Amino acid sequence: MRNNYKLLYHLYPEQGWMNDPNGLCFFKGYYHVYYQYSKEAVGGLKYWGHFRSKDLLNWESLDIFLSPDKDFDKSGVYSGSALVHENKLYIYYTGNVKETGDYDYIYKGRQHNTVLVVSEDGMSVESRQVVLYNRDYPADMSCHVRDPKVFAYDGKFYMVLGARSKDDKGQVLVYESTDLYNWNYINNIKTDYDFGYMWECPDLFLLDGKWVLLLSPQGIERKEFEAQNVYTNGYFILDGDFRSEYTLSEYRDLDFGFDFYACQTFEKDNKRYMLAWMGMPDAEYTAPTIEDGWQHAMTCFRELSLKDDKLIINPIKELENIFEKPLDYIVNKSIEINLETYAFDLRLSKLNSEFSLNFSGELDLVYKDKVLKLVHKEGAYGRGERKLYCEDIKELRILMDKSSVEIFVNSGMYTMTSRYYSKSKNIGINFRGNAALSIALLKENYVAVNLKYGLSIT
Repeated sequence: MRNNYKLLYHLYPEQGWMNDPNGLCFFKGYYHVYYQYSKEAVGGLKYWGHFRSKDLLNWESLDIFLSPDKDFDKSGVYSGSALVHENKLYIYYTGNVKETGDYDYIYKGRQHNTVLVVSEDGMSVESRQVVLYNRDYPADMSCHVRDPKVFAYDGKFYMVLGARSKDDKGQVLVYESTDLYNWNYINNIKTDYDFGYMWECPDLFLLDGKWVLLLSPQGIERKEFEAQNVYTNGYFILDGDFRSEYTLSEYRDLDFGFDFYACQTFEKDNKRYMLAWMGMPDAEYTAPTIEDGWQHAMTCFRELSLKDDKLIINPIKELENIFEKPLDYIVNKSIEINLETYAFDLRLSKLNSEFSLNFSGELDLVYKDKVLKLVHKEGAYGRGERKLYCEDIKELRILMDKSSVEIFVNSGMYTMTSRYYSKSKNIGINFRGNAALSIALLKENYVAVNLKYGLSIT
């Protein structure tokens, strides 16, 4: 039964552990997804795995791209980003080094080196060198400065780095360069109130004329509707100049489910795409796939837009090409649908004030008193309940794969993402309420990842 957990239209490792998406880009005819990878299904020493695609739908699983085999990254090749410039790919990552000794590895004993890799083809490494050492970060920073995201703007290059100060204040450091090799510290982005001890995986970009700062802050108080997981992933809208003076909007969560973290974006053809790790570090829950030697996956690719200074998040349009023609129903009070597949695109519109949706008696989605609840009963492996407060729900879109569920509320106003490990052979869908219902099944024989290249670590 565990073989049913291998996803069909999501990226996942054929063996070992997957976490943060890295280096997302389109380069010389291919979309590239690099990612944090460990040989052991429970995690371990970090490498960079690699997928590529010509269309965001059909992917090749490639050999390891980066290994922790240098003095400046010997304890792990940590997260980073990619920038296409003058027909080359400039990749930046954090080289992790844990020094031998009795250290806490927060304030002493750790190097987080910012490393530059230049590649001619996105497949091989032309050169590799450190561009920022710990001594190049502000003196009031702890050893935790990592996850460089680099972009071009206004004739120069900029890098944002997630950071933890010596007094345990999360923030983002801003660096500037004219040549991609020499970087100068120019500013930091932070709140004027306590908001977590570390800001991981920052991403700063222009969207519809507004600066958006994505981040994964750690140390946020968990609440009933916000920051429900051990760590959150969200964003600020930045007003002003990130290089000098600015103000930050209120922080908003990006996702209200169990498994969503360390998202990263890139731009192509004036569209902003996002991919996230469909997992959660230090979570109270786990996965049965460990027994089969692998763990975790990526979300589907999503496209971002802004409405009233709020991010709108929807699956990419291309995904519609992998599903069959939908079957349509008008539901009065209830409907039951039995399927032989766990891979489908379910849409509900014209919803009334209350409704419930159950999958095989294992997973509930219930809307009542302006609260949408995602409740795991079976197949949870430690997951319980997550809540979303929403004044009115008119439509839902649910993407189900063999061990994942992604929920999009009101055309992308909110999302809820979770792994879901069903113990049922087939899936039964039970909806109660009034709605227009449409369901499209995944096309027969479609599998997103071609594993012919295998995964080789030397």
